[in-house]
Amino acid sequence: MNFESRTINFDYKLTELEDDLVDYILNHKEEVVEMKIVHLAQTIYTVPNTITRFCHKLGYKGFSELKAELRHEITDKKLPSNPQAVLLLKNIDLIDKVREAKVISAFQKAKAVNFYAVGQTGLVAKICVDNFYALDDKFLFYTYPNKLRHRMEHAEQEIFFFISLSGETDSVIDLATHAKKLGHIIISLTNLTDNRLSRLSDISLFCYTEKEIVDNYDVTDKTPILIVMHSLFQTFLK
Repeated sequence: MNFESRTINFDYKLTELEDDLVDYILNHKEEVVEMKIVHLAQTIYTVPNTITRFCHKLGYKGFSELKAELRHEITDKKLPSNPQAVLLLKNIDLIDKVREAKVISAFQKAKAVNFYAVGQTGLVAKICVDNFYALDDKFLFYTYPNKLRHRMEHAEQEIFFFISLSGETDSVIDLATHAKKLGHIIISLTNLTDNRLSRLSDISLFCYTEKEIVDNYDVTDKTPILIVMHSLFQTFLK
């Protein structure tokens, strides 16, 4: 996972100052890899310990490892030649066990967990939800927006889980916004981007895939959804 992907994936951990640090590093990668931690701290008006904590939040062992990884990005380090292997590894790397634990805790406290997704994403999502439903019938998948909206109006202590690769599907955003206004907990799974759905959510999960269109037909690989949801399911089993 490269630096920018890490910052999106772990954004929920970062302070406002650390967000500024992200912006600085993204805009000055080549300078940062040559800097000492004291120099970088002085540049953004903070102290070295703050930068060390920042590195740990992003999953680096320290500032030295962050610089080493940035160097690899700058020199375009070779990835495995098999694109499917690259995709699998990126998604496995994205799984955040701390965030998973928060989702599972929310699942356990909820009276019901209501899932919603549309189109091809919906077909894949339902497969995942069926696994949860086999263990507990409080896990429900909705196909029709009007039925989900009705559920929202009468729900108490329920979770609404939206899955959308783009995180920008208007029908999904409308429902998530309505759930938010009603005070419900919202969980989302989207592609690794800054998107409206993840910003609306109380807990944002991410997967990684690249949009692919063939003859005007969306053939984007949905395997990443299965990877992230299966990991969540395995954690729930424990």
